[in-house]
Amino acid sequence: MADSRPITRFRFWLRLIRVIGVIVPRGLRADWRQEWEAELQYREMLLAEWDKLDWRNKIDLLWHSLGAFVDALWLQPKRMEDEMIQDLRYSLRMLRQRPGFTLAAVMALAMGIGANTAIFSVVNGVLLRPLPFSDPDRLMIVWQTNNQARPGDFLELPFAYPNYDELRRQSQVCEEIGAWNSDITTRFALTGGTQPEQVQYAVVSANLFSVLGVKPSLGRPFLPEEDQLGSPRVAIISYGLWQRHWAGDQKILGQPITFNGQSYTLVGIMPPSFVFPRFPRDAEVWLPFSNLAQARRFSPGTRSLNVMAKLKAGATPTHAQAEMETIARRIEQQDPQFNRGLGIRPIPLRRQLTGHLRHGLFVLLGVVGFVLLIACANVANLLLARASTRHQEIAVRLALGATRLRLVRQLLTESTILALTGGIVGLLLAKWGIGLLSIIPYNAASYYIPYNIPHDQITLDGQVLGFTFALSLLAGMIFGLAPAFQSSRPDINTALKSVGWSSGSGSRRQRTRNLLVAAEVALSLMLLVGAGLMIKSFIRLQEIDPGFEPENVLTAEINLPGRKYSDGQKIAAFHDQLLERLAAIPGVEAAGLVSPLPMSGTNGSTAIFIDGAPDLEPRDRPRAHPRTITPAYFQAMGMRMVEGRTFTERDDAQAPRVAIINETMARRYWPAQSAIGQRAAFDFETMKFFPDRPPLFDRAGGMREIVGIVRDVKHDGLEIEPRPEMYIPNRQRPEPGMNLVIRSEIDSVTLAAAVRGAVSAIDPDQPVANVKLMSQMLADSVAKPRFNSFLLTIFAAVALILSATGVYGVMSYTVAARTREMGIRLALGAQAVKVLKLVIFQGMKPVIAGIVFGLAGAYALTRVMATLLFEVSTTDSTIFASVAVLLVLVALLACYLPARRATKVDPVMALKEE
Repeated sequence: MADSRPITRFRFWLRLIRVIGVIVPRGLRADWRQEWEAELQYREMLLAEWDKLDWRNKIDLLWHSLGAFVDALWLQPKRMEDEMIQDLRYSLRMLRQRPGFTLAAVMALAMGIGANTAIFSVVNGVLLRPLPFSDPDRLMIVWQTNNQARPGDFLELPFAYPNYDELRRQSQVCEEIGAWNSDITTRFALTGGTQPEQVQYAVVSANLFSVLGVKPSLGRPFLPEEDQLGSPRVAIISYGLWQRHWAGDQKILGQPITFNGQSYTLVGIMPPSFVFPRFPRDAEVWLPFSNLAQARRFSPGTRSLNVMAKLKAGATPTHAQAEMETIARRIEQQDPQFNRGLGIRPIPLRRQLTGHLRHGLFVLLGVVGFVLLIACANVANLLLARASTRHQEIAVRLALGATRLRLVRQLLTESTILALTGGIVGLLLAKWGIGLLSIIPYNAASYYIPYNIPHDQITLDGQVLGFTFALSLLAGMIFGLAPAFQSSRPDINTALKSVGWSSGSGSRRQRTRNLLVAAEVALSLMLLVGAGLMIKSFIRLQEIDPGFEPENVLTAEINLPGRKYSDGQKIAAFHDQLLERLAAIPGVEAAGLVSPLPMSGTNGSTAIFIDGAPDLEPRDRPRAHPRTITPAYFQAMGMRMVEGRTFTERDDAQAPRVAIINETMARRYWPAQSAIGQRAAFDFETMKFFPDRPPLFDRAGGMREIVGIVRDVKHDGLEIEPRPEMYIPNRQRPEPGMNLVIRSEIDSVTLAAAVRGAVSAIDPDQPVANVKLMSQMLADSVAKPRFNSFLLTIFAAVALILSATGVYGVMSYTVAARTREMGIRLALGAQAVKVLKLVIFQGMKPVIAGIVFGLAGAYALTRVMATLLFEVSTTDSTIFASVAVLLVLVALLACYLPARRATKVDPVMALKEE
């Protein structure tokens, strides 16, 4: 008996090819399908005679069947491509025939997609784009932490040099650890150009550039030995300073240049894109640690170093945290007097720079997502309404043999074209929006943020364009699916006989429209509630009294070079001459000097000794923030004395040492008695320094008598409670770096020119920097809440407009579809008022449902905004009620206009409509 297994296998494969051959060509055109069916019938006949065929015919049958299958696989994509081109052309023709509908849909989508693109460009530039350093994910900012912080104390502290040195020597997880010091004191005058300018410099460890993974574009980095005291003075400058001041002359490399009256050898020029640190201003000159003050090297209580660590490959922040906690305990045991209660915490650089922005940006990204959903619901409603005019077209196509899947694909092609067009217009809106965002500050200056992401990183790059394209396709699917599926299943008989839809399909579409309207209203209400909370929070913040009067106050920085002004007498003489000249300018009410300036982002506290109080360990001593001022400073700032007297010209170096404190300091350290007449001393004024060991304290020699109490000032920000402050007269401790404060009715441009003229008359080489109105500094201090509230308000307004147009559109199409019904009602004697009420009532039902669900959603979702609000509850009943009333009024207006049109229907004309 012959083996039947080969025949069985042949039959299996032939049947498989036959089945696949039936399935694959289902989408081909009818004439091709008929040809295929004839071929399959022939193969079926041969299969029935399989046992009678010889082996040559069997192989020939299998070979031709396989060839037919391959042909089907090749022809199917080609036919699909032809059909897609056909769909595309047909869709463009249909959209061109309805320009009003197309324009409304495209603009609604453009607003939603444009808003998403603009905010994503910010998120991409700030949170997603790699930082301009090598291996930025391995970089950590390291802080000492105050584990025994008292109210008003800073939780994160810079390093004292001895602690930084211990961390660098003991760490095994970090590949390198570098440090820098940059503040308002690290500035000097640069002369030799058309006019003197003030330059920010940073004192850095020799390896900081290596930690960041950057090298000078010309010259060399610092050498390790240049960190040591007594090393030759060398400097590295920025590319911008090199171009601006030396016109890009390469011959200056290796030559001596003069900074602050001292000669430095220029050893390197950094790349054009390198900027670090960026606080308090962009550093343009870097000096090695040999320039670090000798006292700072040996004082464990002088914390002035910012520390940057680079983890070894494979190490994680968790490993670094565990190791640094151990090192912190060792440092504490070595010197408990200064380090008790201090920890060490590494924070990933990205988190340190953007962590305070992340939550707000993600909230805004969620907000624009809601705006896009509202736009999609709006366009979906337009498509459903438009479908009522295409029912006969769709019915005819179904009657002629078009499949439902074929119709859905055609309608989705139209939706996709609308979405992509909306995406293109949205890109134009986003480009305009990004230009607007680039001039709105989003971040206040802060000591804890050494590198702000520049605005020029917020652009329409490849990632943003890809996001917009993907979002447009997604939007097309979101708003296109429901209308496509509903429109592709009409009652063919009814549709071919009548202009209207059958009651069943019409009621389905009306329910879908109402659902979309309710969704639009709910989403809009949530956005409006969020915007209302942000606006109220921002108004509350603006209502906070800063403790001074910022109007008509001009500020400027004056940093005197130490080489030229080497002692306090020369510094005080310059300040006296400058203030005398400024006071003589007509229109100037008062002029003073202060260091540091409120709202500048710069602050610092120091331990104090209180006369009569027990002698405490350094970590337990009370603290205060030092302020150096001239006598007219309080008058220039509009600050009010609460008790005692202000400084006078007699409070000079020969007079008894005096001080003025703020209300917070008086309440904290002398709660049961008047602080006037009490004595206190800053620890740095009691120190006696030695070249090779920590300083000693002379408490009695540093004591100052408190002669006045001044009103509290919001120095660090309107939302931050005042801390203890102690003011001392400039003549008793002259500071080379001071901020000029002038109160005047003169316009700022004229006054700034007068200030520069007054400074130049005293010292032609002395620059004036950072001239700014105090009101602008106050506004900059609330940059982040203003940025969030501004954008949220705009997006909520867009959502309100889209919702109102959505309600209006649905009501307009509803009235148009019920023209005959309205005519019959009026012909039978119905009053116009009743028809008006009927239309408005039916239109307001989905609105009311949307408001109810929106209030519930807002109650749940606004809790994520808690950290963005100031003195405002996330469930503020006034905001919730106001927004609900606003939406009701807007919806009533959107319903009233079509309803009023319904009452004007001519019954005779309505009854004649077919």
